[in-house]
Amino acid sequence: DFFKEIAFQRAARRMWAKILKEKFGARNERSMLLRQPAGAHMGYENCTVQRPLNNLTRSVVGAIASALSGGPPIPMPPYDEPLGLGWSLEASQLAEDAFKILYYEAKLTRVLDPLAGSYYVEHLTDEIEEAAWKELGKIESMGGIVAAIESGYVQREIAKSAYERQRRIENGEELIVGVNCFVGEHELEVQITRLVPHPYDPDKRERAEERQIQNLAEVKHNRDNHAATQLLRELKEKAKKEDENLIPHLIECAKAYVTEQEMCDTLREVFGEYEPTTV
Repeated sequence: DFFKEIAFQRAARRMWAKILKEKFGARNERSMLLRQPAGAHMGYENCTVQRPLNNLTRSVVGAIASALSGGPPIPMPPYDEPLGLGWSLEASQLAEDAFKILYYEAKLTRVLDPLAGSYYVEHLTDEIEEAAWKELGKIESMGGIVAAIESGYVQREIAKSAYERQRRIENGEELIVGVNCFVGEHELEVQITRLVPHPYDPDKRERAEERQIQNLAEVKHNRDNHAATQLLRELKEKAKKEDENLIPHLIECAKAYVTEQEMCDTLREVFGEYEPTTV
């Protein structure tokens, strides 16, 4: 929903600023800014395997919504995302060019929050913010987000939302072009034209994996393994302290070329692995 996505972002900024100011006592206005790489978007879930080129249109619509909500006009994801094969060169280039056209040619970011004052957008923003505060209050009453996850509440709500959307699509209440509408015999099935060699060549992919494994082995061989081991021991001890901020130590681990896998394995030794509650 184009306008609802815009209202989501506007409401999120309001709520973030209020929480930082009233709950955490932030005084610097820059601390109250909601920093995120993109604003509103149409989301990965809206991309379809059927007629994948249509996904570029969906991404561009989302990018426009992002710009109108005060964010950068980033069309994401590239159109071949739902194929599950990684982004092709064509898809990535088209998404990047779409961003440049919206930014440099259409100049969508010249005005911040251009829909401010619109009766409909302001009303929708208020409505979403009110509903969001109620949901946050409900989670707080459960003991916080961790308790809500452990109880299965969050998973049930996500599953419920996904089910309801799929039900609307299958019942024709929510229209998806090329999926549940405009799919008759007179509709043209647009095929993707390859402008460059197919990027999903199995041999290339296998060789790329071999090169990456070799590069990782070289990094481990050439780094100071004594320092890496010591940092991992310190990380484990710090992780056992409830109020310890692990981010600075994780940064030091990264500087010493400790791998993400090694860091995660160390944290698993302390925290174990999360096992989701059956929904």
